[in-house]
Amino acid sequence: MDPITQYLHLAAQRPELFSPSEQIPLCLEEETLRAFAAATGKAVGVVYDNSPYYLVLADLCVGAGERLYTYARVIYPHSDSNGVVVIPRCGERFGLLSIFRHPPRAESGGEFPRGFAEDLTPAENAAKELREEIGAHVDPGTLVYLGDIQSDTGLSAGRVQVFLAQVDGDAAVPADNGEGIHGLRWVTEAELQAQIADGTITDGLTLAAYAQYLCRRG
Repeated sequence: MDPITQYLHLAAQRPELFSPSEQIPLCLEEETLRAFAAATGKAVGVVYDNSPYYLVLADLCVGAGERLYTYARVIYPHSDSNGVVVIPRCGERFGLLSIFRHPPRAESGGEFPRGFAEDLTPAENAAKELREEIGAHVDPGTLVYLGDIQSDTGLSAGRVQVFLAQVDGDAAVPADNGEGIHGLRWVTEAELQAQIADGTITDGLTLAAYAQYLCRRG
């Protein structure tokens, strides 16, 4: 299936991702999409398919004076979730992964475990990520749901569910699963806040998850 045909199929299957807007109207006319791509040499439609994790779209938008332009975004196959992020706690300490991240090609200063959405409930997915990334075994029913995050609404349509988990820190062992994880450290809340303040921890999902935790703890 070519990128434009796949794009129009997606628009029919997931109309909520193509909602009408007076601010940023979309063009969904096949003839116009193909004519624009041919005339400009720009990719239009589903330009990268990394299923089952995500798709990259190049939408054709209509600007002032009927000017056509492309606007890229990332969408996810699960309409209600891009994935989960889990805050692991052992007593009064928080678990942070040491991990090398490919997109910035750099070491992350510390992150809570997380993962893409799968054919599981969000709580089941969260328990799975804890098991796979830090070796912690928890019952999904014991996880505390804290809220949702949309990590970058300028780029992504994804929504991430945030959970809090009480785990046995002594039994936790960081995974060696080819994803760049190479350590796990347990920090007090004061240490966590200090590492946020001094710029050690910069990961957006970790920061947003901690903000959800602060707003919802008793």
